[in-house]
Amino acid sequence: MSWLERYFFNPSFFQKCLAFALLPLSFLYALIAILNTKFRSQVDFKKPIISVGNLSFGGNGKTPLCKAISREFEGVFIVLRGYKRKSKGLILVKHQNNILCEVAQSGDEAMEYAFCESIEGVIVSEDRIKGIKKALRLGAKVILLDDAFSKFHIKKFDILVEGKPLPYFDFTLPSGAYRLPPYFKKKANFIAKEGEEFYRYSFVKENVKAILVTAIAKPYRLNEHFDKARACYFFSDHHHFTKEELENLLKKHHCHTLMLTFKDYVKIKDFGFKCEIIELNVELSENFKEQLKAYVRSFDAIG
Repeated sequence: MSWLERYFFNPSFFQKCLAFALLPLSFLYALIAILNTKFRSQVDFKKPIISVGNLSFGGNGKTPLCKAISREFEGVFIVLRGYKRKSKGLILVKHQNNILCEVAQSGDEAMEYAFCESIEGVIVSEDRIKGIKKALRLGAKVILLDDAFSKFHIKKFDILVEGKPLPYFDFTLPSGAYRLPPYFKKKANFIAKEGEEFYRYSFVKENVKAILVTAIAKPYRLNEHFDKARACYFFSDHHHFTKEELENLLKKHHCHTLMLTFKDYVKIKDFGFKCEIIELNVELSENFKEQLKAYVRSFDAIG
């Protein structure tokens, strides 16, 4: 666990003191964040739009959860910002079975979605409104928004993901892990708690000794695979790997195989390395599925 993760989720005495010292900044941050959610008229597209987001800093497994939701419907498009991509504006990443750009332009999460068979289209756009309009023009029947809980100016079905562990303090950044005050949970249409409404599991098809390399938030989620690896290397979330740095790691451990998640794989797939993919999957509870289908059925999008 990194220093920042310990600070937010399992702080030491010094880190607790630091959190309280930063409270004035947290109050200012919270005020600005709250104001950013107001004073905009809500846009109603009269189409099923499902948002999957969270209140806290760090990954809560939204990508595998969105992929699981996409398998419940047809004609699914996903719209996301494309965090850490080397591009700006709206880009159509995937349409039907065609991937239309490189990972540098899409970002790693968008490219992972592009390889998901149950997702018909993937669009990255800082402006979610433009992304939704593009998806609808291309025939989207259901639109998923990745990390758009705070976009209250869009009428949508808001799923709030509550992963584990929860932040230690109920403070906003920088004193705590929350991007919006915790009372914003009341604005969610559905709170998806890990272990209750969805279940996370992972597996590796092969069991060959490899070097585990990952650039995901909260890499300790992969701890069940640590003992399968010759060595483990954790990079910052969304890190852009170079072929040389990975070659050096393989040479260091006299190894020929990398073990990594699909989110990492899409960034290095053209480097020519032998790879074992750690499949990160999510299973939805029956209650969760019924909530989603009831919402989508209200638009007569499915039978």
